[in-house]
Amino acid sequence: MSTSTRAVTAVALLIGFYLLALGILVGLIALDVALYQASGEFRPGLLKLWALSAAVGYPVARVVFLTRRRKGDGELPGVLLTRERQPELWAMVDRISERTGVRGPAEIRLVPEVNAGVMEETRLLGLIPGKRHLVIGAPLLIGLSEGELESVLAHEFGHYSNRDVKLAAVTVAGRRAVLHTVGGLHHRADRHQAQESAKLAAKAEKRLAKGRKPSDEQAGGGVDRALAGIFTGYAKLYFRVSEAVGRRQEYAADRVAAQLAGRDATAAALRRIPALDAAQNFYLNRYATIGWDAGLLPPPGQVYGGLHHLLSDPERRAELAEHALDLPEQEPDPYDSHPPIHLRVAAIEALPDDGRGPGAAGPALALLREAERALAELEVASLIPEASGKQRVDWPELVRASMLSRAREAGTPARQALAGLGLPPTAHGLLDGIDAGRAWEFTDRLPKSEQAAAATGRAAREFARPMLREELAHAAVVALAEAGLAGWELSWAGPAELRLPDGFADGFDAALDAACGDTPDTAPLRALLAGAGLAADVPAV
Repeated sequence: MSTSTRAVTAVALLIGFYLLALGILVGLIALDVALYQASGEFRPGLLKLWALSAAVGYPVARVVFLTRRRKGDGELPGVLLTRERQPELWAMVDRISERTGVRGPAEIRLVPEVNAGVMEETRLLGLIPGKRHLVIGAPLLIGLSEGELESVLAHEFGHYSNRDVKLAAVTVAGRRAVLHTVGGLHHRADRHQAQESAKLAAKAEKRLAKGRKPSDEQAGGGVDRALAGIFTGYAKLYFRVSEAVGRRQEYAADRVAAQLAGRDATAAALRRIPALDAAQNFYLNRYATIGWDAGLLPPPGQVYGGLHHLLSDPERRAELAEHALDLPEQEPDPYDSHPPIHLRVAAIEALPDDGRGPGAAGPALALLREAERALAELEVASLIPEASGKQRVDWPELVRASMLSRAREAGTPARQALAGLGLPPTAHGLLDGIDAGRAWEFTDRLPKSEQAAAATGRAAREFARPMLREELAHAAVVALAEAGLAGWELSWAGPAELRLPDGFADGFDAALDAACGDTPDTAPLRALLAGAGLAADVPAV
């Protein structure tokens, strides 16, 4: 089947998506009328049947026919970037729109994902076009050059240019609309199932309170789940038919990007985006949210904007460059309209050299005026409500306080064990316990592996000795950090680095070994702590 034939077939199936929903509604109405006519008169039992028909028909009408209506801008993601505030970015978008011959967006929004796309308020599952919204991911502005960003945006407009496959734009919009519709049905089913689960749990508690065995009844998704299954099956058929159109359209959109922004800039952008996505995930998990549990966040604008620091580090930059060059070879997903990235890159790099090189090399973030302010507004728009209660601190303090908080948390079992022995929960309290011959009482109160818990005699001591040494070292480090004598320093090239007082590390291992030996001697470690300036009553909390 040719791609054009597939496009026509896909549009026909798209119309069939509506006809399926309409058929269900018409069938329900016809059944209700037939039952009424067969009864010859109104009977109370008909109300139950009509109620069942309404329970089936309402979600179909609500989700399939009304799902594309927007209530307002509040449903759109991200931060609005107006022409007045961001003329340079709008100038690029207008230029791309004009050169592709595509109707431009009514608005541009900044979003936190590594993504760009044109969202259209279509009707009839994408068959009738509407207002367009361009979304641009902040990581793209931070991690791409102007030339690469121009290529990415040209690709998105290329989806609507129809230069390669007529009806492809309708097919693309239709895929998004079908996904949204099926997702809406599954969302309703999940919500119904959650409500039923709560009711069953309440019933089970009542039965247990009366000494009766709870029912084995399980919550399901009800009618919504059945409808979701029907429409999901139809959607899979539509995706399989439209997949070839979607993939050809991706290649066509890549060629549009290469024509506008240049071959090299387009290939570089395609290579960089997977690496940028990995960097964004790593940054958010390891840096931006490092202090979340401690009630801390980076300065305003840096939750997302701090990615720039990571990308600017020479070691990280080299890793990303290697990642971009070594693209994984993936098998195509039969339901994915995007070809594997390595095939898209190969297709672009196979084009003749156009002599334009990588394009504008300046950072794309320079297109934003008051970028830090825009990124701060994005945090307000996209972070969960709990973020507003977090304290904002600079990066060095964020890392120091976060790592100290984690160290305190890790020392909780040891502090509880010391308290259970009537000893102060401090580094010196543990040293006093060792001097009093209570070291093994202390380790007995710590969490153990099954093998360590089963050991006795000398074997038990050998299991316990590393635990004692580890907890003693941990208590000493936290005590030094609490006193401001040690701490963790920010490193964009790797994990936070622990900095101990000058010369402390030279004798630390030997002092720990002495304190944890068969004949313990705590004097070396006490002297080391005192020499670093730690008073004996500073708690290791």
